[in-house]
Amino acid sequence: MKTSKTKIYSGSVRLFLPVILLTIAMLAGTAYGCKETEAASPDIEEGYGNHPRSVVPDELVGYWIAGVSSISNFWGYNGTYQGPANEIALGYMLYKDGRVKEYFYYTSTSTYCRTQVLGYKQGTVKIDKEAKTFDVYYATGHYRSFNTCGSANPPGFGETKQYTAAELSPAKKSTLNNWSIQQINGKTVLVVPIGDGEVQHYVKSTEPQK
Repeated sequence: MKTSKTKIYSGSVRLFLPVILLTIAMLAGTAYGCKETEAASPDIEEGYGNHPRSVVPDELVGYWIAGVSSISNFWGYNGTYQGPANEIALGYMLYKDGRVKEYFYYTSTSTYCRTQVLGYKQGTVKIDKEAKTFDVYYATGHYRSFNTCGSANPPGFGETKQYTAAELSPAKKSTLNNWSIQQINGKTVLVVPIGDGEVQHYVKSTEPQK
């Protein structure tokens, strides 16, 4: 009886073993395929890339903008020319899921010549709340440039152009370190050191329409 039972059991194993191995192989292949699909799938929305990202702390979610203007240096109170003036603004729209949009605006005016650059990029952001690091990785973007001297408009004036690979990640990223959230004059401000004892203030605002 023992011998007979052994033969029946052994026969069942011989018949069942290939099925088990085939099932394992299929499951492994399916898992690998899922992993590959997951790794290759685009992030939440197309165009934001697969660069590093993290969940954005609640206090940082929203649109932050910093700007500088020197219009007062252009014309003096007596109406005389005071040298070139410029304006620059940089804003970040941060989403909870780690997506980010960057808006850049720059103007420079000198006598009768004026330059304007309007830039837009999108990608991902990786924020370490404890280490106070803030890294922005660019996936796609475009800009428009306006250059005029008097009434002359050069070729390409105002045309929308795409940023090149050299201006996007992994070739380029923005880093804001040692940031902090502070209350200044009753406003919530993102304060970022920029060197030589200087700091940049980003204030909460409404995201611009591009």
